[in-house]
This record gives sequence, structure tokens and C-alpha cells, in this order.
Amino acid sequence: MSSGIRTTTRTVVRPAAALAATAAIVATAAVVLGAASSAPAPQSDPAAEALVDGWIEALGGMETYWRLQSASYTLTTKTYDPASGRLRRTRPRYVEIARLEAGEAARVERWEGNNFIQHGFDGQVEWAVMNGEALSAGDKDWDEARYVAGDVFYWIGLPFKLKDPGVFLHYDGTDDDRRQLVRVTFGEGVGDHDDTWFYAFEEGRAMPVSIGYREEGRTNVSRTYWEDIREVDGYVFAGRRVHVNADGKVWKVLVTSDFVLNPEVAPERFRSP
Repeated sequence: MSSGIRTTTRTVVRPAAALAATAAIVATAAVVLGAASSAPAPQSDPAAEALVDGWIEALGGMETYWRLQSASYTLTTKTYDPASGRLRRTRPRYVEIARLEAGEAARVERWEGNNFIQHGFDGQVEWAVMNGEALSAGDKDWDEARYVAGDVFYWIGLPFKLKDPGVFLHYDGTDDDRRQLVRVTFGEGVGDHDDTWFYAFEEGRAMPVSIGYREEGRTNVSRTYWEDIREVDGYVFAGRRVHVNADGKVWKVLVTSDFVLNPEVAPERFRSP
């Protein structure tokens, strides 16, 4: 089937003018945190499953994802003033992830002013350190450690992560442009389970062309597009995730760079320093 993907052996960069036509592969970060709710779990819709399965097939099938046993990359957040388009802030984060016997582990490091922050999840226990001093529950970076660990795995692992337990796919028909709509929700104990994501698929294209998301407690739907689709050693991911506001103005861009597939990394790397 036509995948809607065009890549070279290394990198494909698409211009910003083609933003709306760029492949979008976005979902919320999620990691299983505890036991499921006693209420009956929702079921995924076969029509929605078929669209996601076609997307996975276009990237080489689940075998492509199982090849990713570890990775390192830089994730840079750039925030903009929507009115002027001026860059307001750039913040790089240095990410390492791996599949361990204990589970999916992650380590994230960044600078905040003069403070060097490290936090992560070793597959069982979250941890956080600032300037060499251990943090604990109640400190923001410790409280966010497990969510961030799931976040950095999910962003780089789409669409494959949409097949994880506790992720539910719903078919919402078509919109005014005849794009097929898939709504993604999450079970109790999976990331921010009250968030909802909306994928739009065009006929004849395996990858979605745009997505929307509604965060917990909000009624408005924000829009995100992906551009700069890259391929490293057969693994495909987005180099830029562009967030726009209700007026279509860019307010945040997440840039993935320096991606290394399957570097050698010891399990001890994901434990607290």
C-alpha cells in the first residue's frame, strides 16, 4: 500500500510550507503505573485499529520497533511568541532509553540556569538529582520522573506504542475534508489518562496528516504537526514536532537530533547517580 513516506537512507527534510502535508505521528506519553480500574475497560474499535495497523506496516511492521533496544538523542524544546514569531527560549534535554529486564528505562539530563538536573526511571523506581543532591517526592523533578520517562519512550516509539496495553483506539468517522478520524484514549493508571488525542488520516496515505490533543481539564483542542521525517539505520522518526495555537500560530517546536540507534548502555546508567 502507499505509505505516504519518502525517505533516503539517512534523512528527509521537508520545508515548513508543507507543514500540513507532513506525516504526523503524535500521541501522549504513557507508562503503566499501577493496577487497572475495577470498571470494565473500553475496547478499541476495529476500524481505528486497521488505520493504525496500516501505519505500522508502512514503517516495516512491529519488527522495526523491536529492533530498538536502546537509543540516545537530544530533545530540544523551542518556545515562541505566537504574535511575533520570535524565539523566546531554547532548552535541550539529553535522553537515553533502553529496554531492560525490569522494563522500559530512561535517563534525562538538562540544565536549568546554573542547576544541572538528572532524573529517570530504571524500570521499577523513579529518581531525581539536582546538582548531585538526591530529590524526593514533592520535588517537581522527582514527581515528573516517571511521566517524563514514558514521554521520551512514547515520542520516539510511535506509532508502535499505540499497541501498548491501556491504549484505546476509537473510530470517529470522517471530517468535512473526508479524512478518517481516530481518537486515542488511555486507561486508568496509564500516563495522563484523561488526555485525548485525535488523528486525521487521508485516503491513500498510511501516516496521519495532523493530530489534535485535549489535555485534562481543558475543552479546547490544540493542533500539532510533524515535519523533518528522518530515518536512521531503518528506524523512522520525526525531527520536528510543531505545536500551533487556536489561531494556527506556532508556539512550541520540539526538535529531535543526534539520534543513535542501539548504543551500548549498561543498566546501571538508568539508576540514580
